[in-house]
Amino acid sequence: MEQSITKYKHTRRISKFNQMTITLKYFGLLADITQLKEEQFTFEEETISVLALKSKIESSYQSMQNTTYNIVVNQTMSDLQTTINDKDVIAFLPPFAGG
Repeated sequence: MEQSITKYKHTRRISKFNQMTITLKYFGLLADITQLKEEQFTFEEETISVLALKSKIESSYQSMQNTTYNIVVNQTMSDLQTTINDKDVIAFLPPFAGG
């Protein structure tokens, strides 16, 4: 079990001076695109907007530019101006249908 959890974690350091670390979680098609279920990003900034994070993610995973998805910050739907802080958990969710 421990081995499978570790398999899906990936840490990407933007800077050696850690001021903010966030956890990104990918679901459905987005997990397929990134080939990850979860990763951590570390930024020099103390905060970052959802729009800035979306831009960084889409430059790393260019296939996400043509994909519709929602961004959730700490289990709350967000807009592009939402501020992300240290230790926040951000989920990238593909569209889902009701039933």
